[in-house]
Amino acid sequence: MQSFLETLTNIGCQYELADEEGDDRIFFAYQGEHFFVEARNNLRFIQIYDTHWGHVELYDVEEFARLKKAINGANLNNTVTTVYTIDEEAKTVDVHSKSIILFIPQIPDIGDYLRLELNEFFGAHRFVGNEMAKLREQEGTEKIPQASC
Repeated sequence: MQSFLETLTNIGCQYELADEEGDDRIFFAYQGEHFFVEARNNLRFIQIYDTHWGHVELYDVEEFARLKKAINGANLNNTVTTVYTIDEEAKTVDVHSKSIILFIPQIPDIGDYLRLELNEFFGAHRFVGNEMAKLREQEGTEKIPQASC
């Protein structure tokens, strides 16, 4: 964990440790996005989370269907895993991403390695957003009746 904290500092990220005893989460911001990591000194892998970065209204059935398709595509085309959860109380479908990576001090240019992985989250954001826009556009053109002559 110490190596990870040092790496965050070296790439210009401020961090906060979880308040509760036994909670291994580290919270930090990178390029304006809020992440948290689960890291332990005795493990070689870390789990990076970017939660609640997008949402659609729960009862907007068409948008929810687009989101599911876009997330499936993102998971096929990006290294981070993207999922959705349903928040019944807020009546939203929230989008989250996660990555598990090897993180050991022997990795050369470990700061660049971490930046590269964090940038993958933004790639997932762009993919989902672009895919949803494409789906909306396709559905919009399909709904226009063709004139026959």
